[in-house]
This record gives sequence, structure tokens and C-alpha cells, in this order.
Amino acid sequence: MTDFLFSVRRDGSAQLDGYEGNETAVIIPSDYEGHPVTVIADNAFSWLSSLQTVTIPDTVTTLGEAAFSWCESLIAVSIPESVKVIGEWCFIGCSSLKAVVIPPSVRKINYSTFQSCSSLRSVELPDSVRFIGPEAFSECRSLESITLPKNLTTLGDNAFAACESLTSLNLPNKLVEIGSNVFSGCVSLSSFNVSPEHPVFQDLDGVLLNRSEHRLIFYPFNKRDHVYQVPDGIRIIAEEAFANRVHLNEITLPDSVITIEQKAFYCCKNLQSIRLSASLTRIWNNAFHGCSLLGEITLPDSLNAVEYSVFYACSSLAAVHLPDSIRIIAPCAFSGCGSLTSIHLPEGLIDIGDSAFEGCRSLETVELPDSLESLGAHAFGSCIMLDSITLGPKLKSIAPQTFARCQNLNHVEIPEGLEEICSEAFENCENLLSLQLPESVSEIAADAFFDCRHLMMFVYPESYAKQYAEDHDFLFSEV
Repeated sequence: MTDFLFSVRRDGSAQLDGYEGNETAVIIPSDYEGHPVTVIADNAFSWLSSLQTVTIPDTVTTLGEAAFSWCESLIAVSIPESVKVIGEWCFIGCSSLKAVVIPPSVRKINYSTFQSCSSLRSVELPDSVRFIGPEAFSECRSLESITLPKNLTTLGDNAFAACESLTSLNLPNKLVEIGSNVFSGCVSLSSFNVSPEHPVFQDLDGVLLNRSEHRLIFYPFNKRDHVYQVPDGIRIIAEEAFANRVHLNEITLPDSVITIEQKAFYCCKNLQSIRLSASLTRIWNNAFHGCSLLGEITLPDSLNAVEYSVFYACSSLAAVHLPDSIRIIAPCAFSGCGSLTSIHLPEGLIDIGDSAFEGCRSLETVELPDSLESLGAHAFGSCIMLDSITLGPKLKSIAPQTFARCQNLNHVEIPEGLEEICSEAFENCENLLSLQLPESVSEIAADAFFDCRHLMMFVYPESYAKQYAEDHDFLFSEV
């Protein structure tokens, strides 16, 4: 008893607050000085590397948050039927734990309860469990099978993410909600046992659909088809639904699809073509990030924005067709598209975000529309083949490093109305030989033209630009 730390609760029961011993097998006492032990406190055994087995008495009703977290040598734990609550992170990181039986008094598996229990192979859940929380069994890489209880209604976000050995899963009829990325990284999961009468979900040749939301949730990693036609009627492609599926070469979306959620096709490294829906209203962040063989994309005129990193690192993307409806190109939207040689930016475009085209190393020509009002930092940074650019009349500022390292840039037209040229805007544009600066320019950063060694400025008499050229020792000529 001397190794256990207890306190007495207001209701007269005892709480186990901590353990200071180093035994490999621990039997928790059922009472402390005549007070029944009902609670194992938060972090009571946390990071106890010597612990291999633990027996919990049948007086205990609550296992606190992180109570046995990161007990990396824990092989077995006996949870009595008296336990009603198992706290968040209770067994997170117990990487040697092989099996667990949840008693019938438990109704909820909390957030990250068994996360990173990488040796866990067997889990018995009672029918009393109605909720499995976010990341509850994520990174349980040895878990091959688990039977979900018949009264389960909800699977939280990432509940089984990175369960790499899980091959199949039953979905009980009372299950009505599956969160985001529940099966992310479940590379062996190939089928779902779903009743034909299930009110919400359907397994269609291994592809999991939410019929009530018309959502495609999960496409199996080990499905070998090279061509896939998304079923008619699907309206939403869920987050990571096709992420890292390496066998797909061609995908067709029906015109019923209105939304592609974030990372839906992330790193589909062999995807060469995709036909997008004519009804598509939104493509979320990183949807096609890292699709390195995708060669051409045509966006429908139902879209008004290209969102953050949607086509980031699509290194084979050589042709992009933007509709006239596009108003925003978000940060990093086409960053790293090294095969893109040209792109038509539609009139009506208002905003090009930070790094939108950064690293498009083959991009030679760009015509910025007169409607453009904002051009972000690094927007065309490291576009080493870009040779000319014409800025529009609504643009008031050239942001930091907008054209930095555009080593082939030799012609820039800046219209009257531009007011500011920020830090390193044209840094290392070594082929920029001449530049006419309008009278409207009233601020230029000291390093705006850093390492533009051969630049000659054409400036108006008595202008700010003339004074700048004089102060920073640039060659200049009055116009």
C-alpha cells in the first residue's frame, strides 16, 4: 500500500491519485483505510514504463483521463464490470497492449482512448456502447478485426485512422453518423458488412457510401481498378475518400457532384485524368495535392474560386482551363506545377494569393487581367522561365517576393496607379534590364530590386522613383 497515493472524496469514497512503485504486475487495492476505491485519477499511472499487467478492483467506476497513458510495457489490463467511464487518452500509447474487453456498463469510448496501441489485436465492445469518439482506436496498426456493437450510433473523426491491418468492418443499423477521416490510412480495409436495409450506409463493391447525404466516404486502398466511375447521384466526395490510392489512372465524376472535400484525391500519384462535374460549386483545400501525373484539368463555370493548395505539386500538370467565373486563386493553388507553361487568367479575377504559382518552373507567359486587385507574396516566385508580365490598373501593391528569383524575367509593365513595391519583390531577377516606374509609386522597399544587377530605371522628373534610384545607386533615365 505504501507505493499507492490516495485521497478521500467528498462522497466518502477513495481516489487513487498515483503510484510510486516499479512492480511489473500491479493489483490496485479495493479500499483505502475503509474507503472503497472508486476512481483512478487522471494520469495516475502515466508514463510508468515498468508496468506490464494491472488488475482493477470491482469497486472502481471511473478511469480518469490519461490514467494509463504511455505505459509502453503494459500487456494486459483487467477492467471490471463496475467501470462506467473510461476517460480520454486513458490507454493512449500503450504500445504493448494486445487485448481489451470493455465491460457492459460503458456507453462511450472517449477521444483517443486507445490511440497508438500499436500491438492491440483484439477488442471486445459491449452492446451498451453508443459512441466511439474521435481517434479512439487510431494508429492501432495490429487491429485486424473489431465488431461494432448493435446500438452504436456514432463514429467520431479519425476513429480508426491508420488501422493498417483492419480488413473489414460491420456497420450496425443504428449507426447514423461517420465523422471525417474515420478510415484514413486503413490500407487493408476492403469491405463493409452493411445490411441492405441500412437506413444510411451502403457498401458498393467495397466503396462506402452515405445514401442519405449522397456522399462517397471511402474507396478501398487495395482496389485494383485503374478506371473508376463515381455512381450517379453522389453529391459529395468526402475528405480523403481517394487519398493515396495509387492504382487509379482515370476518374469520372457525374454531374450530380457539387462538392469535393479537402484532400479527396490527395497524392493519387498515378491519376492521369479526371472529368469534373459540370455542377461542381466547390473544390476544397489540397483536393488534388501531389497528383504528380495529372496532365490537364478543366474547371467548370460553376466554380468561383481555386482554393488553397488544390493543385499543389501536380508536377505534370501542363494545361489548366479556368472558367470566366473564377474570382479567387488562393495561396499555393498551383505552386510546384513544374510543367505548366502558360495559363489564361480570366477577366473578373480579383485575387491571386500568396505563392499561388510559386515554383512553376516552366511558366513562360502570364497575362494578368485588368480586374486584378490583389497579388500575394511569392505569387510567381521561382518561375524561372517567366519572361514578361503586365500588371493591371487596379493593383496598388507588389507584395514581398512576388517575382523573386524569376531569373528570365526581362519585361515588366507597371501602369499608373501602383503605389508600393515591397521587400524583395523582384529579388534576383538578373535579366531585368529596364523598368519604367509610374509617378503614382510612393514607396519602394530598400531591397525591392536586390541583386537586379543590370537594371536601369526609367522615372519621371521629381518623382519618388527618381529619388529612390538616386538614393540606391540605380542607373536611371528621365521620361
